[in-house]
Amino acid sequence: MLGKIELIRLLKWLGFYVALAIGLGIIILQAVTIYPDNANFINNAYLHLTGFDDTGVGTNLYYLVLPIMSGLAASSVYSEDLHGNLLKFILRRVNFKQYIRKTLGTGFIVGGIVGALPLLLEGGYFFTKYSTAKLPTSPDLILIDRDGWGYHWFMSSPMSYWLFSILITFAFSGLFSMIGIVSSFYVKKKTVEMAVPFIFTMMTFFVANFSGWDPISIPYILPPAFSNYYKNGQYYLLFWFVVGMLAVFVAAYHKELQDELD
Repeated sequence: MLGKIELIRLLKWLGFYVALAIGLGIIILQAVTIYPDNANFINNAYLHLTGFDDTGVGTNLYYLVLPIMSGLAASSVYSEDLHGNLLKFILRRVNFKQYIRKTLGTGFIVGGIVGALPLLLEGGYFFTKYSTAKLPTSPDLILIDRDGWGYHWFMSSPMSYWLFSILITFAFSGLFSMIGIVSSFYVKKKTVEMAVPFIFTMMTFFVANFSGWDPISIPYILPPAFSNYYKNGQYYLLFWFVVGMLAVFVAAYHKELQDELD
């Protein structure tokens, strides 16, 4: 019951709609900035999509801003409950462990929706306007690197590859929201938790740039096209998701013990 209430509350949250507006704005920016030949002369939907056509501004920007969108959508739920004195009323009905787990679960779902929904809406528009057929094997139309993990998949079944890329975005966007939520357990200043997912991804970005180890950067490997520029890009995606989930689990478990000890 608590999970359902929390989910409905987050879906009515102003931050959720602000995050969606940011995502949709970037999608529109992608559509108006892609290379004109792609937009006007080639009848294929995948040559428009964010994350696939890197001639548009949106492909890089969307995945760079994704942690901010996730942070806005759900990261402040615990902080709002705590500072708004709602938490003590909730804990009359459920124990603290149940509250944390339900909050993280609903945060993951809402964060995932914020990341995936704009991309789904974009696909829904372009798939009705342009062809969804497989791209010809032309040197001028290679969206996925030939040596990448998704090349053969994309060339044989682009729609299923696109759907899988949406699933990856959903998973990471949900993870970013949970990272923000668990950070709010320990950050005393309100609203700072919304910036934590972005700070985390930027740390991986700067480490990659200073070390020359590009695939360690989350913003580099999240876009479906760019993740294939790096050898074994799929394993880097899996690595960061597992590391992020473990960090969330440890932080949440430690907070549960703190509550029991207090």
